[in-house]
Amino acid sequence: MARVYEQINAESSSIGPAVRMTSPAPEILAAGWSLTREAQLVGTAPVLDKTLVALGVSQANRCNYDTLAWLGALRLLGRPDLADVIDRGEPLADPRLAALLDWARSTATPGAPATLPGEPVAEYFGTALLSHFINRMVLAMLPADLTPGTLNPDDAPAFEGAPVFRRWQTDRAPGASLALLAGLPEGQLPEWADGAPAGRAYATLAAVARQGAGLLTPAARDVVSSVISAHRSRHTTDSDQLDEPLSTLPEQEQTGARVAILAGLAPDALTDGQVAAWRATDRRYSDHCTVHLLAYGAMTAVSHIETDLVETYTTGAKNA
Repeated sequence: MARVYEQINAESSSIGPAVRMTSPAPEILAAGWSLTREAQLVGTAPVLDKTLVALGVSQANRCNYDTLAWLGALRLLGRPDLADVIDRGEPLADPRLAALLDWARSTATPGAPATLPGEPVAEYFGTALLSHFINRMVLAMLPADLTPGTLNPDDAPAFEGAPVFRRWQTDRAPGASLALLAGLPEGQLPEWADGAPAGRAYATLAAVARQGAGLLTPAARDVVSSVISAHRSRHTTDSDQLDEPLSTLPEQEQTGARVAILAGLAPDALTDGQVAAWRATDRRYSDHCTVHLLAYGAMTAVSHIETDLVETYTTGAKNA
């Protein structure tokens, strides 16, 4: 974990709450950072463009912490004008950037998302899918009223230990984070990545997140899968509608399934009491287990979003 922290601190930001939240499960931390680096911070697409993608997804998921963080990133990237326009809810004047932001937002909407308005697919898909995953973890794990501040090292921090962005270099070597994934499950490389390092990072994150399935019984896993699939992984504000499908499980199995489903569909509705109720069913459950169960629910949702993105992109390519 020290090597992961060192690379994050050198290339992205200080170690703030959004990094520390997954630290009890170092494999989740390492894979999540690797995807952040290889999709969003490295590659041929401008970092500004990919910041817009992360911002659009975060807005659509109503993840205030990440939304504020990416608005701050736009300002530090020299585009406070973009940040201000987006923050006011106004349309962007640049049609290319507007299309990219609209595409990112559309990925959180049930049904086919908009067609990706440009290349490279691996970087844009990787950034969008990462953002859907991280948004869910942030909403499930961090206090609802927590804000990151400006993330500008020249400004007063919003709270003790608040994150600050490092200077984002433009000459990072692709693939430099993959060594941090040594010994972790590799997973199946996604075709959309076309061999790019972001594909390996995403496959590893998906594989380690799926390990959280082992914390549930087969019947509970089936309920989690069917409920999240029925909503096409998109956010729901009606968490009460989960009671009926959960009622098919023994009461003790309902607690873990509920946590995983909420992590995927309504992470902002997940309560400390619900997590505590699940952990009370087995005294061996730890913070490591909690991160894995949340990651399992979140990635179950993200995998459906990935399917929708691929189908839309493939259809668009065939019709081009």
